[in-house]
Amino acid sequence: MNQAFPDLIYNGVMLCISIQLLLIALFYFYKKQLRLIVLGVLCFLVGTMFINNLYWNVVKESLFLSILLGAGKNIFFGPLIYLYVSTAVIPLGKIKKHVLIHLTFPFIVHLIYLVLKFGFSSFYAQYYYWVVTSLGYIILPLNLFYLILGILMLKRNARKFLAPRVQKRYWYFVSIMLGYYTYSSLYNMLPYLTGSPFFGRNFLMLNRYVFMPLGLLINSYLLIFSITEFFKFKSLFAPSLLYKQEALNHEESSLIVQKLQQGFVEQRLYTKPNLSIDDLAKALDLGKGSLRHYFKQNNTSFKRYLNRTRVEKFKELLTNAEYQNYSLAGLSTLVGFQSNATFFRVFKELEGITPSEFQRSLNT
Repeated sequence: MNQAFPDLIYNGVMLCISIQLLLIALFYFYKKQLRLIVLGVLCFLVGTMFINNLYWNVVKESLFLSILLGAGKNIFFGPLIYLYVSTAVIPLGKIKKHVLIHLTFPFIVHLIYLVLKFGFSSFYAQYYYWVVTSLGYIILPLNLFYLILGILMLKRNARKFLAPRVQKRYWYFVSIMLGYYTYSSLYNMLPYLTGSPFFGRNFLMLNRYVFMPLGLLINSYLLIFSITEFFKFKSLFAPSLLYKQEALNHEESSLIVQKLQQGFVEQRLYTKPNLSIDDLAKALDLGKGSLRHYFKQNNTSFKRYLNRTRVEKFKELLTNAEYQNYSLAGLSTLVGFQSNATFFRVFKELEGITPSEFQRSLNT
């Protein structure tokens, strides 16, 4: 066990929190939603970091354990914290590219670190302090960069898309998490930057009375944030709390109308029986919040808009000679209705008459 962590009570509490972070990470991986996976990866890396610190003497000797738990993964903390918050205001179709852009650099740096450690072990042993300090010189400005970038992003973009409560929540998340990691990165580099013996003489005292309590608070905060982010916000918020309800301007409304026309006329998305607003937003490269707000602004909803489109397309097919041999139920399946009962109910609600009555009215 690492002698820098001698307090068994502290170790037990931190280990318990770390295990809970790992369980949350597995849960988010299971949900298979990219935003939640980003938060899950952050929880996983933070949870494994304490386990690595606690059993450093064992982990450092194993390639597998170093890949899974090993040091150097704090290079991902800044990008992951920023990515989770920034993807709340990025269209679904652009999220993958956005994530790839911000994770490529830390991934390459971490890969180089592992190659040096296990592929060139003699070089790594000889130049250990040079490798470690070089990594520190990268992590410190990277954390500072994402701290500033995250705050600027929330000031500029979040006001347009996010409700005030969510803006404040994410601002605290970025400021607290990245503020702490920037501060701890700076502290780790101060002995090399200043050359002062103070840090070496007081390492155990500072670790025990400053960084161990701070680490406990930060990991607890991440645990609480991660739990409430899904179970509180995911169940309550989506359009009403997460997204700010401001009137769409003419340009924004025109773009949505154009893309809806493209999606329903050219791509015939309405024919997909299980089409959801998430599917529609992804196909049209629009934000789900913007779509919901557009429908609300036009006194309708996604489901009602979809049903209206399907009914109109059904009426077009009914008057098309090419489809005269189809039954009413057959035509309804062509426009995306899954069951006859649903089709007849929706048609009656929207048209005031049944499909059969509408068909007879065409023949009179």
